[in-house]
Amino acid sequence: MTETLHAATAARGHRPDLEPAPTVLQIRELVVGPRPQGGGAATRNLVDGASLVVHRGEMVGLVGESGSGKTLTALAAADLLPAALQIRGGQVLVDGVDVAPLGRRAARRHLSSSVGIIFQNPTSSLNPRLRIDAQLREALPRGTSRQQRRELTGDLLGQVGVPNVVKTLGAYPHELSGGLNQRVMIAIALARRPGLLIADEPTTALDVSVQAQVLDLIDQLRADLGIGVLLVSHDIGVIADRTSIVSVMSQGRIVETGDTAEVLRSPRHDYTRRLLAAVPQRLAPLRLRSAERDESPVHLEITQARRSFVVRGPAGSRHFTALDGVDLTLRQGQAIGLVGESGSGKTTLARAVVGLERLDSGTIRYQGQDPDELDRAAHRRWRRDVQYVFQDPYSSLDPRLTVQQTLREPLELNHSGLARATVNRRVEELLDEVELPGAFRTRFPSELSGGQRQRVGIARALASDPALIVADEPVSALDLSVQARVLALFGRLRQERALSFLFISHDLTVVRYLCEDLVVLRRGTVVEQGPTETVLRQPAHPYTRSLVDAVPGRALSTLPAPTDALDGVDPATREEGP
Repeated sequence: MTETLHAATAARGHRPDLEPAPTVLQIRELVVGPRPQGGGAATRNLVDGASLVVHRGEMVGLVGESGSGKTLTALAAADLLPAALQIRGGQVLVDGVDVAPLGRRAARRHLSSSVGIIFQNPTSSLNPRLRIDAQLREALPRGTSRQQRRELTGDLLGQVGVPNVVKTLGAYPHELSGGLNQRVMIAIALARRPGLLIADEPTTALDVSVQAQVLDLIDQLRADLGIGVLLVSHDIGVIADRTSIVSVMSQGRIVETGDTAEVLRSPRHDYTRRLLAAVPQRLAPLRLRSAERDESPVHLEITQARRSFVVRGPAGSRHFTALDGVDLTLRQGQAIGLVGESGSGKTTLARAVVGLERLDSGTIRYQGQDPDELDRAAHRRWRRDVQYVFQDPYSSLDPRLTVQQTLREPLELNHSGLARATVNRRVEELLDEVELPGAFRTRFPSELSGGQRQRVGIARALASDPALIVADEPVSALDLSVQARVLALFGRLRQERALSFLFISHDLTVVRYLCEDLVVLRRGTVVEQGPTETVLRQPAHPYTRSLVDAVPGRALSTLPAPTDALDGVDPATREEGP
């Protein structure tokens, strides 16, 4: 297989000839599982016989959904497994040395100069109590003189494209953006000039344009320094655009490996085919509105919405303008996508629509009325009609309440006097509507997966029989197949209930699927709006063009049409528990 991978990589232009490049990482039949505890029953392996190879100068993708074992495989390669887990079998060769049987000290001594790690969330991975300069100095080889450390820290930040090196060196992580923090993480990973860079979901928490910049940087470092890169991701678009070789992982096993273009064009394994079918770029857009419905009643009208905040920090206070004269009209049955990068004002506007934020000036009218001017009974109806689906399904559900209690609460609040049997029957109907088994009603949020929690959040919003749903990044934290199902659920609910949607996202491919109309926000201002297909195919504003150009997955556009991502899947078993 190794010879095949060499040829495939060379064919895609990463090496000028077919001569094998040095191997920086070779994993052979890796097995990872929990450490034994006091003679208890044997536990199943979390990684079960995984094998892959990374050579200098190539980027290899490891793709799979949550729980597939891809992150554990990467952590095993860097000797960073959690204390409760261990390597039970196989080999992990880094620069030809098998680190699996080495003691912790010997393994760390070898790996510290051979492997660099880029973690998923740079803000939580950096030490919040240390300035960037101190964290970079910690990563440099021992024995480096003070003068050398001073020069090298600046050189490292310059190498990863940090624009203001002196200011960044003196800053704390919380004073930097997510993109800058990720560049700092890459600089730390490069501090000892490793031959292997392991990037574990390095762009998941970043906006699409920042994501493109970070991936461009990693790719440039690979080419310039001859580093081998293992790119771990659940994003098929990123894998398609950036890697030469891909390994697909499911339930602890690598089910398919080969040239990235070939694997994506002609997948051999059912799991790979299901992943590809769930990619948002390849889902046929929903188009539920007709020309006649453009005259439907106005549900939501926003006029000259303005909101600013005072941001306090070590350097003093400053004013941040979140919304600066935003106008928006949403009609009954319409779905509008609200897109833009972090700080563009999307979430502030969404929270203002549902009454969680107050505007400094401007008006928000629902069915022609300002909610602040309604009497108690009318305000109660507005609270029932306008519902919010939060971004994070982990923090938006009360951990002390079962699913049934969570869904009973809005039913009893909005429909006082209902008999218990009627409420329980409605709970069953809501679970069925979001395709969750009735047995889930007794579970707590901690017993549910991310996708299952998000469905409970949607069911809670539907419990009030709303007319308008504001969904704030509701699928950004979900795996591809779960995301596809939640999007399909939103589409079905729109069709069956004639709901209006204000759908907030930084992912243009998701918005393209669900929304016929698109509003682009930048720094609190609407820079472009119109029919989704028109805006995405012929963007008029340079900012919109930059967002469209940064969307990963262009290589997927040449692939054959997918089959239905959900064919043959039983709703009761679509997702495993956590």
